[in-house]
Amino acid sequence: MASIDEPQFEDEVYVQEADLEDFEGYSAGGYHPVVIGDAFCDGRYEVVHKLGFGGYSTIWLAKDKQAQRYVSLKFLVAEEFTKSTEAKILRQLCTPESSHLGRRFITRLLDDFSFEGPNGHHVCLVQEPAVCSIATSKESAADFMFPVETARSIAAQLIMGLSYLHSQGVCHGDLHIRNFLICGPNIDYLDPPELYKRYRLDKVPIRRVNGTVVGPHAPPYAVYPLHIPTPANKLTDPLVRISDFGTSFIVAEESNPKLHTPDPYLPPEAFFNEPVTLAADIWTLGVNLYEVLGERILFETFAGDRDDIIGEVVNTLGMLPKRWWDKWEARSDFFEEDGAWRKDGVKRICTPKFRRLHQRMWDMGRGETPETCQWDVEGGEMRALEELLRGMMVFEPSERLTAEQVLKSEYMVKWAMPAWERQCARQRDKVAVCS
Repeated sequence: MASIDEPQFEDEVYVQEADLEDFEGYSAGGYHPVVIGDAFCDGRYEVVHKLGFGGYSTIWLAKDKQAQRYVSLKFLVAEEFTKSTEAKILRQLCTPESSHLGRRFITRLLDDFSFEGPNGHHVCLVQEPAVCSIATSKESAADFMFPVETARSIAAQLIMGLSYLHSQGVCHGDLHIRNFLICGPNIDYLDPPELYKRYRLDKVPIRRVNGTVVGPHAPPYAVYPLHIPTPANKLTDPLVRISDFGTSFIVAEESNPKLHTPDPYLPPEAFFNEPVTLAADIWTLGVNLYEVLGERILFETFAGDRDDIIGEVVNTLGMLPKRWWDKWEARSDFFEEDGAWRKDGVKRICTPKFRRLHQRMWDMGRGETPETCQWDVEGGEMRALEELLRGMMVFEPSERLTAEQVLKSEYMVKWAMPAWERQCARQRDKVAVCS
């Protein structure tokens, strides 16, 4: 949406730069034009760096001068001012009465405020800062994997976090590895100049296609997100938080919820327009756990369209329930009526082969034989993990494991939770040594 006092362009208004937010979002109803040094709430929060961005927000590192600590400021686009329920949900999840183990794995709302800017009225959420997402950490590692002990601990934290969400009646609705954040090193003792010495502040001018002045709807420059190297293969004892509740909902209050999860993580009921329940999060977390614990995504496709993804789901887990199988219009592009691959399928570019979930467990990158596998194969870890994923990715939503059942699963009890507890013990020992 362009501002009424801006000229209308057939093409883009701004010259886009790679690895930055869509500059076209700097218009009425869109992003607030944040610049370094901006201060909010009577000067309490001063912007010092950028943490990230999404389609509905930009996220900035700020110094809280009252608390003498760094915080993140999540500025929602102006169009979300009357629609966003994120602050409401975070306030509910931050209730001090809860003693649930998973509460600590949810991003904590420290404050929120609203203000008027050149692009409209904005909500800003004040939260604890994180160093990067699980996705970014994996992408920074040569083998795209966490050490085994680290991966187990992360799995435990995500399971506990989701259990807490569901105990509060909240469906996240957008679980994927870019919304799982890794807490970073303590930088509260660094003033901004010292911060910039350690972590560069890189800017690039924002330019209009027609060369005219950028302001007031866009800032004069864009800032590249703060980069603190956190490669997955070097990571030990991470603290993880489930973030981004912009599309989450309280199940009891939502009559027709929609998921915003990326297609490769979507549960099958979403593809076939059936009701969304808490069980959607269970399927999605199962898909994520495979990726967190191993090297790659579970449902890999070349084209990335929904039919390809459904084909991969069937390839992995077997035939869909009949009501979905019959409703899937592109089914004959991939499969015969009995579920066998079509050798001449119009969607296939090579001779296909079945790779059921059991085979994909060995394809996670942890070793392809019992002798080389990094999992505790002899002790039953791979079997227990496969059973857990099968229980989470049952086609019928009503038959999937609940979050409470996942929390009590064999894999969680014997491998994931002990890894988390060992991590906690190491942290306690460090504190004891330093005190």
